[in-house]
Amino acid sequence: MATRRRAAKKAVAKKALRRRAVKKAVKRKGVKRAVARKAVKRKAVKRAVVRKAVKRKAVKRAVAKKAVKRRVLKKAIVRRAVKRAILRNALTNAGGAPEM
Repeated sequence: MATRRRAAKKAVAKKALRRRAVKKAVKRKGVKRAVARKAVKRKAVKRAVVRKAVKRKAVKRAVAKKAVKRRVLKKAIVRRAVKRAILRNALTNAGGAPEM
């Protein structure tokens, strides 16, 4: 009987430890709760944390890429506008068509 009681106590303690591990992974490392739970079950919390970090990095990279794209586009638009203005000016000065 004592063995069973001890086993029960151990199980409860283990559960508490698992819960704590999940909580820590979620709070400190930003891993999703379900993911953390599964990782704790598989004893792979570190891997889950790393994967989350990789994801975060990927997002960062994507955002940076987008920013670069936007910058390039903006430059192109400005360049086009400048060209158009110059052309229009030249035409107007030459007494050509005021509208393009």
